[in-house]
Amino acid sequence: MTLHLDSAAIKQLCDEEIAFAAAQLALEGQREGRFQLPKRIDVNVASGFFRAMPAALGDYMGAKVMTLAKGVGNRYLLLVYLQETGELLATLDASEITRLRTAATTALAGSLMGSGGTSVLGLVGTGFEAEGHLRAFARIWPLEKVLVYSRSEKRRRKFAHRLQRELGIMIEPVDSVAKVTSSCPVVVLCTKNAEPVVDGTTFARDAVVLSIGSTRSDLRELDDATFARARAVVVDDPASVLAESGDVASAVASGAIAPESLISMADWNHDRAAGASARDLLIFKSVGTALQDLALAAVLIQGAVERGIGREIGVITELKAGK
Repeated sequence: MTLHLDSAAIKQLCDEEIAFAAAQLALEGQREGRFQLPKRIDVNVASGFFRAMPAALGDYMGAKVMTLAKGVGNRYLLLVYLQETGELLATLDASEITRLRTAATTALAGSLMGSGGTSVLGLVGTGFEAEGHLRAFARIWPLEKVLVYSRSEKRRRKFAHRLQRELGIMIEPVDSVAKVTSSCPVVVLCTKNAEPVVDGTTFARDAVVLSIGSTRSDLRELDDATFARARAVVVDDPASVLAESGDVASAVASGAIAPESLISMADWNHDRAAGASARDLLIFKSVGTALQDLALAAVLIQGAVERGIGREIGVITELKAGK
């Protein structure tokens, strides 16, 4: 039997704590070598693209399938199988999965790179990704103040008012990116732009920069000057980031970083950032991986079975018995 979890069921089953624990499971699986992460498969069409992201982790295997229709939006579907039997355990509406695991993975990277965390956080962006990231960091760090910027004054003020009431943290909307980058020891960027949204010379010295917005070759978030200051560039998966991130592609082309200098989260420790005193920033770049999706899905499937949440959709793939 196959279980289907829609967005409403996933919201019932998951919160920031569960998503963070799943991100840790994905990282542990990578460190222990209990995973496979083949290259993504992209099919580009006039209206957008079709993408398949396969992976295997622990006892599970599967793929996230996503589509982009320009001017319409994205759709995501996650398929989760048992490795031992090939059984399709579940299908999941992966839009909510993607949002939750993205924020959890960034929070995990921040905890690895930012040591004890910070009481003052900078946030660039006020969309649903920014909201999810702020909740994730509020759970793991003793935040007292957040500076937030987006291009729309109305949006950033509404965002600050609503999240301040929810989280009990002082959230100050500011009128320039530079006020965020120059004042905060940790800056989280969650934008979707064709051009960089920051001037890399304005970041505070020794800042941790966590960037998740440039997930396609036609998108930019960080400029080359930011990478030119990097003591280390930590990524969720080097091959994926090199292939997908417009930020990293530009930085490599300009000579700001070398492609072989990217460090996987699974290999990161602070000794990797020793030396090169002129370079002071620690940068995290993420494009997301199917491993992260699979780890969170596995946790949610178990919870759904235990709590009787979700919809059984029967056997949807016929078994062709092997010899």
